[in-house]
Amino acid sequence: MLVVTANWALADGTLVAPPRRGQQEFLEAVHRAALRSGFRRDGRYEPVEGIDVVLAGDTFDGLTSSVWNGTVRPWHEGTRAAGMAAGVLLAAAVRGRRLLAGLADWARDGLTVPAADRLGRPAADRRRRGPVRGTILPGDRDPWVAAAAARLARRGVSVAAAWEGAGVSVCHGAELDPLWSVAEPGRPTLGASLAVDLVARFGNVMRGRPDLWPACRPLVARLATARPADMPGIVGDWLSSLERGTVVVRDAWRTAVAAWRRQARLAEPACDASFDSIDAVAAWMDGLHSAVDDGARNAPDVAALLDSRPPVGAAAGTVVFGHWSGTVDGATICRPGWAIEAEVAAGVTVAGVTPAGRHRGAAHAVFPDPQRPELRWPLLPGDASAPRSWPVAGAQRIVEAA
Repeated sequence: MLVVTANWALADGTLVAPPRRGQQEFLEAVHRAALRSGFRRDGRYEPVEGIDVVLAGDTFDGLTSSVWNGTVRPWHEGTRAAGMAAGVLLAAAVRGRRLLAGLADWARDGLTVPAADRLGRPAADRRRRGPVRGTILPGDRDPWVAAAAARLARRGVSVAAAWEGAGVSVCHGAELDPLWSVAEPGRPTLGASLAVDLVARFGNVMRGRPDLWPACRPLVARLATARPADMPGIVGDWLSSLERGTVVVRDAWRTAVAAWRRQARLAEPACDASFDSIDAVAAWMDGLHSAVDDGARNAPDVAALLDSRPPVGAAAGTVVFGHWSGTVDGATICRPGWAIEAEVAAGVTVAGVTPAGRHRGAAHAVFPDPQRPELRWPLLPGDASAPRSWPVAGAQRIVEAA
């Protein structure tokens, strides 16, 4: 059984406080899925033989932090920047200790499921431990995970650029997004520049206003997980809901946009665009308009640059799952000569991309084990669809999410 999860964006807590309830819910959802995976098409139960849990990038958010309020940036080279990034990652790991500890416990002890009796049914009085292999993929917001590979390995969790098994590869997908394409050493991507020098800067300013920070902290958290194309609309909607402090928040946002523009001129963030992306993006952010209003029609190039794009050129047999701005509304499985958009169960958030108006965040999916093509997989509770079974070729269906 393959479990893929992504976009937890566990921050260090200085600007964004990650929820902890979802971590426990995810662990419980995987346990339920492991139990269901033992039921074969003929109705017989056979315990799952093994589980691969892949954290497919952006498990941590090392960018939305007050640590970068000074002159050092996470993309700078040198021991000081590396040490600060490691500190942010460690603080974020403490915030995500339920998720990481649960994965480490499974990797050490296995996941307990009922054994099968002689009639092919779950035995209530006997248990079996299925081996669990955990893998973390570095994302665009937490590339420093690779430096913690030795520490994670002692807990039974491996770090890899991509997960491969049974002819399928899982990757984060940031390389497919022009905003997060790999930059030269010491130079940020446009996405990282916006996260640090716009969102985090704005958050630091609002944190200095104790009278407004309780109301604005959820706004900063939402901006940290939003597509850049949606940021002006999110701020505009938030301003319309404030009872007081509207002018202060609006001016703080526009001041942060102006500061980002000056900093971007110095840092020269990498961006695959045929026009001056810095001035265009600054004007977009300052306009406080959404991607569907007149502002989008007046700046189609900027909207196209900042908006999500479906994966192009992914290797055959690759599941692109993870990067919230590098996928369409669903995971995409690429096969030689064709691509299938994964069918998503009702209300499920996949790869952090959700229908308009819904909050983006952590998502996970469970794929049928390629070694057991006869498994019977029920959908989410409340789904009117009848349970189905699928062959190996149908392993792209999303069947479980927290």
